[in-house]
Amino acid sequence: MKSKLTKFLIVFIAISGFLACDNEESGTEALANLPLVEVSLDGYTDLLNSNLNSVLGTKLASVEPSEKEGLLLMREEELFAHDVYNLFSGLYDLRIFSNITRSEATHAEAVLSLLNLFEIEDPAIGIEGEYKNETLQALYDELTEKGKVSIEEALKVGAYIEEVDIKDLADLMAETDNEDILLVYDNLMRGSRNHLRAFNRVLENYSVDYVPSVLSEEDFNEIISSDMERGNGCQAEVQNKYKNQNKNQNQKGRRYRGGN
Repeated sequence: MKSKLTKFLIVFIAISGFLACDNEESGTEALANLPLVEVSLDGYTDLLNSNLNSVLGTKLASVEPSEKEGLLLMREEELFAHDVYNLFSGLYDLRIFSNITRSEATHAEAVLSLLNLFEIEDPAIGIEGEYKNETLQALYDELTEKGKVSIEEALKVGAYIEEVDIKDLADLMAETDNEDILLVYDNLMRGSRNHLRAFNRVLENYSVDYVPSVLSEEDFNEIISSDMERGNGCQAEVQNKYKNQNKNQNQKGRRYRGGN
């Protein structure tokens, strides 16, 4: 009787362990497949921050000074993009500005989630068009004046901002192997490429041939000739994609980093 009871317990424990592992794997797979962005047919890309917060790490981790600097930059850079587009949406009756304004708000919130995760103070001043980063402040003043000239100039400003965002994100992703940072930056990058495609498409409708000034012509053409992108919820895939990337990239897009 004792022997049968022992065998029963062994089998029960083995089955319980299998089910627990199976549930854990299912839960991990569900998180990996959780959608992190919502992309419209026109390419406007919102980050789904409630889902994003579900897959970000929960343990406080230290970050390198360069990673902190990058997070501070991207927080204000996403707010900067939001503020420029919001200004233009009030000047011009064009849907792209109001829609991407909304998207940029979700992008800025995603970076804020990382700041909170790593207990980094938010640099945001809380007033549209005002930033701690002095270079971003000067750029805001310059680009908004350009965009006030005409709707075509405002659209070119939008494309330019997305170029800057793409280049800065690429530089920052080459300098970190932190899974949470890579996950957020990768989805921000997808959003910026989608928005660049959207601005370029509308510029073509206005018979404007946009010429890139931050990205190479080859990279620009590759982006605008490809389809709109969806999001990525798999941390390991994102990390492996970028961990071996050359860390000595051209620093052209980094010129907007000073001022903090």
